Amino acid sequence: MTFQFKRHSSSGDVAQVTYELPALPAGVSGDLHRAIQRYGEAVKEGPDGADDEAFLAVKAFEARTTQDVIAKLLYQLHLNHRGWDGETDTLVITESSDADSAAIEFAAVALDELYRQIPRCWESARKAYHAAVLAEKEYDDRAWTPAYHVSEAGGPPIPDAVNSEYERLQEVRTTAEDVLLTVPAPSISEWAIKYLICFDNGRECTGAVDLLCSEAKRLLGIREREQDAIDDLALLQDVAVWQANASAPIGGEA
Repeated sequence: MTFQFKRHSSSGDVAQVTYELPALPAGVSGDLHRAIQRYGEAVKEGPDGADDEAFLAVKAFEARTTQDVIAKLLYQLHLNHRGWDGETDTLVITESSDADSAAIEFAAVALDELYRQIPRCWESARKAYHAAVLAEKEYDDRAWTPAYHVSEAGGPPIPDAVNSEYERLQEVRTTAEDVLLTVPAPSISEWAIKYLICFDNGRECTGAVDLLCSEAKRLLGIREREQDAIDDLALLQDVAVWQANASAPIGGEA
C-alpha cells in the first residue's frame, strides 16, 4: 500500500495520536472545494455544531470525479474523528481507541485504491481535457452565446438552465485542466501545452509558475538548486549551455 496517513506532531494537547489531513488532489470540483473550505472554517471558528451543519453541503455534493470521491472520504473521516491543532491552525484526524485505529486504517486502504484511479498518464489526461474543451465550446456556440446576443439586443435574459449548464461545462473543463497541469509532460513540446493553457490569450495563472519552471528544468536536464544558492546569471548560464547543445549540428561540426 502506497498511501499512508502521516503522523502529526504538535506540542499542543490535541489527542494522544493525530494524523495530518492530506491536501486535496488537483481536480476537485469547485463547489465541493468551497464547501470543504466552509466546513474547515466552521471547525476552527465555531460555534458548537456549526461544523456539523457546514458538512451537510459536503455530504450532499454529488461526486463527479475520483478526486471528488477522495475529498468526500477524507472529510467524512475528519468529521468522524475531528480535531484541530490551534497552534498550527491545522485540521487533524484524531485516534483515541482501537475502533478509531481500525476506521483510519480502512480509510487508508480505500484511499490508496482511489488515488490509483486518478489519471496519471499524459495522453489520457490530455484527451480528457481536449474533450472537455470541445464540449464547452460546442455549447457556447450552440446555446450560451446566441442567448447572450438575444439578451444584449433587448430580449429576455439568458435562461437559468442555459447559464447553469454552461457553468457546469466550464467546471468540467477547469477540473480536467487542473489534472493535466499536475501530470508530468513527457517532452518539452507537451510542456508547451501547459504553458499556453496558463498564459496565452491574457491568462495569468501565476500560481503555476514554479511548477512550470521546475518541470521545464527537468525536461531540459537543468539541475534544481536551492533558491539561496542560485542567481540570475547562474540560471541563464545553464539555459545558454542547453541552447548551445541543442543547436549544435549533428556530428558536432560548427
